[in-house]
Amino acid sequence: MRSARKHLTKIAATVALVAGAAGVAGVGTFGAYTDTTSADTKVDSGRVAVLMNGYDKGVSVTKSNMAAGDVAYVPITLERQAGSLTLDGLSVSSSVSGELASTMNLQVETCTTQVPTDGKTCTGAVSLYNGSLSGAGPVTNYPLPAAWVTKLNSDAKVYLRGTLTLPTTAANTTQGKSATVSWVVTGTQRASETTAITPVPLP
Repeated sequence: MRSARKHLTKIAATVALVAGAAGVAGVGTFGAYTDTTSADTKVDSGRVAVLMNGYDKGVSVTKSNMAAGDVAYVPITLERQAGSLTLDGLSVSSSVSGELASTMNLQVETCTTQVPTDGKTCTGAVSLYNGSLSGAGPVTNYPLPAAWVTKLNSDAKVYLRGTLTLPTTAANTTQGKSATVSWVVTGTQRASETTAITPVPLP
């Protein structure tokens, strides 16, 4: 019995050794093909950009040495910058200051075509405001047609003309005075949306 037990132990050890050797041989003898694939995702945010006369930050207009009876035209073009987000709304705020504000008259009109640089022509003019410059501050004086948003979203432009007039009836006390009016046009981004992104093959 004792010798049989020794024999069995030897057989087990031999089998284990052979199996271990076969395992080591397998590591060095057999190869495997591999392939790696990946998905790259890039996300960036859009930008709301309403341009006034081609400028994102707006424009400044100065008219000096006006005399009673003088008229000054201000041509304005609004547009949505190419590639920017479409709009859901458009609003305007304004502020007026200066001693001449109560004397000056302001008219704001929309035009169907671009106003020339001399401002003398406003085709298809529709008046948005016509009155004292001092009353041009409240936002309610500038009702913006909903069609403007549609036009800007379709890459069309909105044409405006401002007309500043120092009436012939201006009192002698208005000499050497000034007035300032500032308009701020604000575009609001389109409504949020959910979309599916279709993957494209990497080169």
